[in-house]
Amino acid sequence: MPMNGSGTWPNARWLFAALLVAWPALAPAQASIGELRRQATRAELEQAVKAAEAASLRAPDEKTRARLRADAVALRSRLANGDFAPGDRILLMVEGDSVLSDTFTVRSDRKLPLADVAEVSLQGVLDSELEPFLTQELLKYLKRVTLTATPLVRISLLGFPTSNFYTVPVDRSITDVIVAAGGWGPTAAHDKAVVRRAGTVIMDAKATAEAVRLGKTVGDMSLRDGDELFVPDRSAAGFNWQTAVTVVSTITGLFFVLRYGLNRGGP
Repeated sequence: MPMNGSGTWPNARWLFAALLVAWPALAPAQASIGELRRQATRAELEQAVKAAEAASLRAPDEKTRARLRADAVALRSRLANGDFAPGDRILLMVEGDSVLSDTFTVRSDRKLPLADVAEVSLQGVLDSELEPFLTQELLKYLKRVTLTATPLVRISLLGFPTSNFYTVPVDRSITDVIVAAGGWGPTAAHDKAVVRRAGTVIMDAKATAEAVRLGKTVGDMSLRDGDELFVPDRSAAGFNWQTAVTVVSTITGLFFVLRYGLNRGGP
């Protein structure tokens, strides 16, 4: 990595930009490379781990080094544990089998209880590996298996005409989800929309706007159960001078009515 004119390493922004250029297919919606798209393959995640660890050794400050190390740890944890947590739901469609074609919920032990079939452990299984993995598991019981397996995510849309919880497939475009919620309302500050997780913003307005513009999927945005897409009301997004003038005028008029009306009623 080149040094700048003073003989020191470039700043952190340059470092992250170089890292994302080196692996353009892995660039995440979030600022941190620890939040790669949900459909990332095992090879992509392993490559991202190496990238984060290598970059942490050349980072210009301890804060950046710590962040990169944390990204690497998070990615390694994902590789070990897989993408499916207790409570996650999977829509399974098995050709010619109406019993196995249903929505199933991952249990607390990360096992998926399938009808008429022994439970299947999803420990260590990535989203990108789900369909071939379940196909191999079901071939233990069936002669031929043709299936689709789609993880479902329950997200909350706030500030929309139809604000509510929506359960959507991870391959659903975020623009389709917004349409389902009634689209942007007439006063929605859509350029200030953000994604929050447990009250913390995980995608700022710029990243969210880019995801919407590109029509990224819920999985591309790495959204999880409980995440929120929040759009503020434009009239409440900043100080409204028109409203302020109206209020001041009303108060001023009331002041004169009270003052001079009371004086006229006096002796």
